[in-house]
Order: sequence, then C-alpha cells, then structure tokens
Amino acid sequence: MNIYSLNSEITEESVPVLLDRKERHRLLRKTDIIRAAEHVFALKGFHKATIQDIARQAQYATGTVYLYFADKDSLYFSIVEEKIKRLLHILKLKASQVRGTREKLESSIYESLRFFDKEHDFFRIFVREESCWSIKSKLAKSTTAQERKEFSIKLMKEAQAEKIIRRDLLPGQVSDMLEFIITTFIFNWWEEGTERKKDLKVMSGIIMDLFLNGVKQR
Repeated sequence: MNIYSLNSEITEESVPVLLDRKERHRLLRKTDIIRAAEHVFALKGFHKATIQDIARQAQYATGTVYLYFADKDSLYFSIVEEKIKRLLHILKLKASQVRGTREKLESSIYESLRFFDKEHDFFRIFVREESCWSIKSKLAKSTTAQERKEFSIKLMKEAQAEKIIRRDLLPGQVSDMLEFIITTFIFNWWEEGTERKKDLKVMSGIIMDLFLNGVKQR
C-alpha cells in the first residue's frame, strides 16, 4: 500500500468489511488515484498536469488510472465534487447544532474557513485554478453543487426574513457575495506568505462584520 492509502481517509482498515476483497482493493486504488491527482493538480495546475504525472504520484501504471477515470477532466471533477459534498455535510451538521440565523451565518463562515484551511490543495484547485469551462459547466449542473447553493440561499432567505441582511437583493446574489469574500480572504492570506497573525475565529468575525456592515467607518 502506498503513502496515499495511509494518509487518505479511506484505508484498508476503514473499508467496509462487507465488501469482498476485490472490491476493497478497487476502492483503495481509486482513493489512491484521487489523492495523488489532488496533489498533482494543486502543484502543476489542471492544464499542465497529465495522467502520467498522476499515475507516477500514485505509484500505479498509467493504464490503472484509466480503469477508473476516462480522462483528466472526469478525475478533476470527481475531486471537486467529493470535496463540495464533504463541505456541505459539515455546514449542515454545524448549522443544526446552533440556534438563530445569525449564529448559522457565523457557523457557515467559520466552518468554510476551517475546511479550506485544512484542504489546502483543494483550495488551490477550486479557487486558483482557471479550469476549462466544460468542467465548470458540469459542476454547476451537479446535484452536489446545487444542494450547496440551495443550502446557502435558504440561509440568506432566513437572514432577510429576520432583517439581518438587506431585502432588496436576491438571496442568490447575497450568497455569491459571501462566498467571494471568504475565498478572497483565504487567497490573500496565503498569497502574502507571512506568518498568520489571526486565527480562524478572528478572521471569521472580520468576514461576518464585513458581510453585514460593509467597510464604512463607524
């Protein structure tokens, strides 16, 4: 078993025992490939990365990669969709554990920061990578991406109903604004290359204040 099996969330010990040995190995190999691809895409970028690069990183033959993924686009899409699904699960879980719409907004911001901070490679793929439009279009139509968008829009509608945020804007627009603020903060945070002086709680508070009150001097 290679390093990606040991470091990923799916290991030989965590694979459901109800699967037969062949299926367990198949699931592990697919996980190895996805983790290796995530690293290569983050390092080289989508356009410069090749299936051969990913195969070498995963320590498999190139043909083995093609057994699981038809091409580089499908592999890239699998990574992005898997991460979005995990983020959505976290956001829903944490939102269910707090009361009040303002608290849900705060939780959503903080957990998004935590997720992207932990998933550094994925953030570079998702935000910094100028991927082809075919993938963006496919992702926009995916059930997972739509569910994440619906979750955010529902939260914005609740905030508008409670007069936490303005009512003269479409919930979808407000949702996009918040996501842009979050990703921009993280992007600039990493790009500065300086020691992080603010923890995630402080940063989430700044984003919350900026989102609700803008940048006007009070």
